[in-house]
Amino acid sequence: MSFMEADYEWFKFINSKVQQYPLLDNIMIFFAEYVQYAFVLLILMLWLLNKSNFRVIAFQAMFSFTLAYSINRTIELFIYRERPFISHEIIQLVEHSANSSFPSDHATSAIAIAVTLWLSSHHFKYTWFILAIVVAFSRIWVGVHYPLDVVAGILNGVIIALFTHYLLFKVKPISLLIERPIFQGQGRMKDC
Repeated sequence: MSFMEADYEWFKFINSKVQQYPLLDNIMIFFAEYVQYAFVLLILMLWLLNKSNFRVIAFQAMFSFTLAYSINRTIELFIYRERPFISHEIIQLVEHSANSSFPSDHATSAIAIAVTLWLSSHHFKYTWFILAIVVAFSRIWVGVHYPLDVVAGILNGVIIALFTHYLLFKVKPISLLIERPIFQGQGRMKDC
């Protein structure tokens, strides 16, 4: 059995469970379609709350998300993979355009933001990481991605979040930028 056949077999196994548990289907639809906006709201809240280091975390999360998403767009220029609902008869719970399935943008975005929060020691890092994993899995459940698409998205998100945190945000132009008062937060500004 080839790697792609194994990927489809895993997808088929997951898809065979769809519509057997209506409550779970609704939860997966909610995660697949709407929880991604919670990540956007989190970044906005971190920026607006402006506590010590919150704006740096928000900026870093947006930076890693944007970079990871751009890498997905580049990958799609060279690798086109049909979505499961195009290639096979499946149970599909949400509508989606028939664009490339590989890699999963939702998985990439959610994981890039969650890993950034994790690396920044955010108070609710475990909650956001679990939410990101469920968002990623939900994209398989609702029938718009294969498992490999999601795994590739997760790997891209993790690698870019690590790269951004440990390398990119340590280079002089960016480190000087995040030392500016706008990024320091209300807690530090009072200390000045």
